[in-house]
Amino acid sequence: MKKDVQIAVVGKVFKPNRLKVLALNGTLNEYFSLVKWHLSFKSTSKTFLHRNGYEEAKRGFDLNTALIQTARDKAVETLKSFEEHRKKDRVLNLKKSSIRFDKRCYGFSKTINILTPYWLTLSLNRRARISLPIVFGERQRGRIEEALQGKWKFTVVEMVKRDSEWYAHFVLGKTVEFTDEPETVIAVDRGEKNFSVAVAILKDKPNKLMKGQFWNGAEIKRIRGLYSHVRRKLQKKKLLKKIKVVGRKEKRKVNQQLHIMANQVVEYAKQFPNPIMAMENLKGIRRSFKKSKKINRCFHSLPFRKLQTYIDYKANIEGIETRYLTRKETRNTSKECHRCGYVTRKLRGRTYGCPNCGMEYDRDLNAAINIAHRVMNSMGWRSCEPLEPAGDARTQRRKGRLNAESPLLQ
Repeated sequence: MKKDVQIAVVGKVFKPNRLKVLALNGTLNEYFSLVKWHLSFKSTSKTFLHRNGYEEAKRGFDLNTALIQTARDKAVETLKSFEEHRKKDRVLNLKKSSIRFDKRCYGFSKTINILTPYWLTLSLNRRARISLPIVFGERQRGRIEEALQGKWKFTVVEMVKRDSEWYAHFVLGKTVEFTDEPETVIAVDRGEKNFSVAVAILKDKPNKLMKGQFWNGAEIKRIRGLYSHVRRKLQKKKLLKKIKVVGRKEKRKVNQQLHIMANQVVEYAKQFPNPIMAMENLKGIRRSFKKSKKINRCFHSLPFRKLQTYIDYKANIEGIETRYLTRKETRNTSKECHRCGYVTRKLRGRTYGCPNCGMEYDRDLNAAINIAHRVMNSMGWRSCEPLEPAGDARTQRRKGRLNAESPLLQ
């Protein structure tokens, strides 16, 4: 099985001169107007927009023909996303954010220039072409070098203006091949107490748990709680611009923690032979979760879906396939005993105690094991024998042998 994967590599435009900045700003204004013009057709068909608007756009806007087409594509994507997530009385509010260049209107090369070796050349319209020096961080530079060596393909570049600075978002793509015969199922569950829980079960040992690991997401919860308090104080003082600045800072810090956690989850999976990862499809989860006001606020502030997205693409890059189970397929994973299959009516506390077989387990780990079992059943791995005992998770917590972000089962 093959799949096309993409990553984004961000570089900063390094000290562009005044004329280049003016050219970029002018193109951004023209491009934004063109995207809004395409949106006025209220159509999500690229064919319809091309047939009815392409020639008129060429006459009315001073842009490269390739930019006219990427503006059309951006308008279609924007409208589709808005309609998919549309809420009652919500109005489409388009923000002036970026210009998309495809391979027809940009060039990228490595030189021996002392200022920076990386230069990006952009074709803005029929007359203007500009070359921009780009600088990268250490990790981002490594990806760019891999692309220059042919390990990745350059696809599009999004030129993004943020706080009067310009950034180049390079989208790199490649095709990865997944194994046709996986040997390990890695199930990942999420929760409010334990932000993420992973457990592995091998094909040749389907009735024995190999190893589990917890991530409590304490730093993410601390960041969200801290900035929530800061925003409330700023709102009382009516400092709306400051609230936006603080919000962007919070987002960057949370995303950094999510990347760290996703990397750790993927590293956990890589230690097993030919793994496949299984996660629950979280669509609609926020609408179905109704608890107290305090618990609701805490739960809804946690970026579960974004973490899954990061795990998904990072796993795919490493050649690890990810599968999403529907809400129906994962029904009662928290309430069902993974050893005997008994379904408890109501859960209390952080430990799952089975009244049928007497098993006691951490409830989030029990849910992750059940997710693994659902995938194993679909692949015909499971037997009817009960699981081998892997230790009492509650007892391990009491003795202090289980940390929130360390292996549970060895």
